[in-house]
Amino acid sequence: MPSAGTSGPNVPRLTSPVKRVAKDGGGMDPPPSQPSSRASSATKRDTAGLITDLTRLKEITNDTRIQSPTYRKDHFDDFDDEPDLPEIEVKEELPREVSFGDLEIKDQDLVDDLSDLDEAEGLYDDNASQVSSLSTEPDLTEEYDTDLEVDEDRWINPEKYDIDTTGRSRYLQACEEIGVQPATYFLKHMSDTHLVMKFHGLGPDGMRALAESLKLNTVLEKIDLEGNFILEEGTTCLTRVLKDNCYVTELVLSDNKVGNEGAKAICELLTDNKTIIHLDLAGNDIQDDAAEDFYEMLTRNAAIKTLLLRHNKFEDKGAEWFNGVLNENVSLETLDLSWNCFQSRGCIMLCEAIKDNVGMKYLDLSMNGLGIDGARALEDSLKENKYLEELNISYCRIPTDGCAYIAAGLQINDTLKKFNVGYNPFSADGGYAILVGTDRNEQSALQLLDFGNLMVRKEFKDLYDKLKEERQDRKFTVKYGGVLLDSTRFGRNKKLDPFEELMNDPMTKLKDFLEKAGYRLIDLFKTFDRDQSWSIDLSELKEGIKKANIDLTDEQIEELMKKLDKDKSGTIEFNFLKSENPDELMLGEEEYIILKRRAKQYIAQKEQAEAERLRLHAEATSESFRPLLDKA
Repeated sequence: MPSAGTSGPNVPRLTSPVKRVAKDGGGMDPPPSQPSSRASSATKRDTAGLITDLTRLKEITNDTRIQSPTYRKDHFDDFDDEPDLPEIEVKEELPREVSFGDLEIKDQDLVDDLSDLDEAEGLYDDNASQVSSLSTEPDLTEEYDTDLEVDEDRWINPEKYDIDTTGRSRYLQACEEIGVQPATYFLKHMSDTHLVMKFHGLGPDGMRALAESLKLNTVLEKIDLEGNFILEEGTTCLTRVLKDNCYVTELVLSDNKVGNEGAKAICELLTDNKTIIHLDLAGNDIQDDAAEDFYEMLTRNAAIKTLLLRHNKFEDKGAEWFNGVLNENVSLETLDLSWNCFQSRGCIMLCEAIKDNVGMKYLDLSMNGLGIDGARALEDSLKENKYLEELNISYCRIPTDGCAYIAAGLQINDTLKKFNVGYNPFSADGGYAILVGTDRNEQSALQLLDFGNLMVRKEFKDLYDKLKEERQDRKFTVKYGGVLLDSTRFGRNKKLDPFEELMNDPMTKLKDFLEKAGYRLIDLFKTFDRDQSWSIDLSELKEGIKKANIDLTDEQIEELMKKLDKDKSGTIEFNFLKSENPDELMLGEEEYIILKRRAKQYIAQKEQAEAERLRLHAEATSESFRPLLDKA
């Protein structure tokens, strides 16, 4: 029922707090126009001080549509310079505390909210003394409690509680289920990008537990499990996990005895997984039966760059599959097949394969049976290949004759930078022939030539010193064992150079003087003979040579005396009329003529040999190095 003196629709009325004051302590009487059951209810609520004005009502109901009757007036008090704004008419001044019964509430939603308040009035009547006034801010601490206030570490490090990016919890659970001891090192380094666990004794069961954690691990980029004896079973568990992994790029499983089946599982993995680019399976007892799987994988996977298969058991049958790999795969850059069981036939196929390969940069065939036939095949490969940069054929049973083929290949090749041919059963002459092949190639890119512990001759050392000086820009280096002693230093098996012998003969200087002065030798010696005895001793010879200003030292004069004194009498006879004393001066001159003739022939032969060397140098065949190997 509407109150007297008001207009508008019938709406529920709320009793003003004024009425509460009159009821409790006397004072203002309630208006006579507001008798209703709702008014009595409002009066009870006012006892707790719940509702004092429309502002608090708005805060309780969260209804933005409720405005104070003085809102418009108060709002526009600051705009005195607005003449066009309509003047707000205020009928009468409201009391200091406004009764909700004097307000008209037109919104039905607000009516419903007030009804909800009536239903809860019993709670306020019973606990009026415990309800605080609405003039203070409510305590919402419990309502908005968060984990940040309870555990800051959970908020700062969520990976420890909510997201396990390393698989730690799964690893511990797997260890408990399988019955193995968790690896402390692994737990400490699960967040590292490189997991290096060499010789930790994981075994197949330990590998199974570790593989479980890798299902969730998204940080690992390299896995090195060398020497953990995981066998085929552990390898299979690991490959199943890594099939969908897109983070690991390097996988090292050397010395784990994975066998053929483990190798096949890895090949199946890499057929689909294109993230792993480095694979090390050295020392795993892999045999020819798995060679086809490597062929299938490498012809489909163009991402893998490094494949290390040293210390396995591949033979000539496996070499056929690797021959196909080198012919078809152009992305593989490093292949290590050292310390396998390839014989001459298998090595020939591998050498022939690199002839046309355009991707391989490093090839290791050491400790295989290359032999002389393999060296012959290697000659053509070195001449044709333009991409290989490092080659290792140490411990390959290459004899001295095989060095001629290698030298011929090095004479043409201009891309190889490091070449290891050490610890092969060839002699110092074979090593010298290979160095000569390098010397003949002015476009050679060789920076390192490794002969292992080969003992070389002085001519090898001299040639190396020359090349080292000429190729300083490439830092050319040759490794060898040492230099053999030169037997000529002790007067054994001395090879005489006729031209050097002629030039060092004191008779040559004496003849040069006579030719310039226009004298005969006998006329010169007559001037040396002070007593006219047709013979001169050492003192007369020295005195005469010094007076004539002939450029001979005392040692050379003494040597001249020994050469001309044929009978060892201590004098040089030059009277050819005395039959009992042969003309020693004439004999000495004849020897000089013979020595001069030999020197001339030697020079001619040397010039002819140099012309032949230049011809062979241009041909670059293995035959051009035969003279270096056949020399005594």
